[in-house]
Amino acid sequence: MTDKKMTVLRVIIFTVISYGIVIASTALFGYMEDTLSWKIFGFFGVALAPAIANYLTRLITKEGFKDKLYAANFRGNIKYYILAAALPVAVYIISANITGMAFVPDYSITDVLNGNNAAGIIYETLRIVSTSALIFPLYFGEEYGWRAYLTPKLMTLMPKPAALIVSGIIWGMWHAPIVYLGHNFGTNYSLFPYGGYIVMSVYCIFVGCLLTWLTEKTGSIYPACICHAVNNNIGTFMLAIFLSEGMTDEIYSAKQFEIVTLDLLPMAAICIPFMILLLRKRGQTEIN
Repeated sequence: MTDKKMTVLRVIIFTVISYGIVIASTALFGYMEDTLSWKIFGFFGVALAPAIANYLTRLITKEGFKDKLYAANFRGNIKYYILAAALPVAVYIISANITGMAFVPDYSITDVLNGNNAAGIIYETLRIVSTSALIFPLYFGEEYGWRAYLTPKLMTLMPKPAALIVSGIIWGMWHAPIVYLGHNFGTNYSLFPYGGYIVMSVYCIFVGCLLTWLTEKTGSIYPACICHAVNNNIGTFMLAIFLSEGMTDEIYSAKQFEIVTLDLLPMAAICIPFMILLLRKRGQTEIN
């Protein structure tokens, strides 16, 4: 078998295993969505699926386990670690204010920052970012699959722009079973569940470019893990911080799909420059 055919086979095996684990997990335990058992199994059965797929694909195809991405590579790369934590904060500060202007009557950023609110927002933001950075190992399962295995493999099979898009779509549609359960977008929207699948895939294309850029620049998946952790934990807190008075549960429940979809605007604005940097780069960094 040629190298290209073997790479195609590995991509297929990796994708099937990743999807199989998340589909089986949600089918067997999705009915326990709000319980501790689901949260625990959801982590082990869903979040670790791409890393498990990476391991099993290497084992099945006798690829071996030579890997350069376990090293943190702090030397000369601290700025990328800081950037990894800071960029999602910028995205969701912008997003929270867009949401306020779109859905909260008489919303004003000036009113939000009156009095001691600015100091409180800074404190809460630093607390959330530091907490997220500490739990970054929880996101190793996804990054060791998507950024360390799938994306580099696709880059050997197709032009880089296509690889980034295909990788983002595969990653986005991998979320389909939990999107169907109402995660991220809820279920109260006219395009359910297909609108959620589309928005999640587009979102993952943009975020995937940023995470791939961080991985290539540092030769490590840990900045991507930190960025992923902050990204997944900061959004809800930013809504609560900036919109604590105007964003009622009723408004959020009725408009959750629209609110989350609006996140695409600041995410695209911040991630597109990194997409351009990836595409301008000559050659590739060997990361697997």
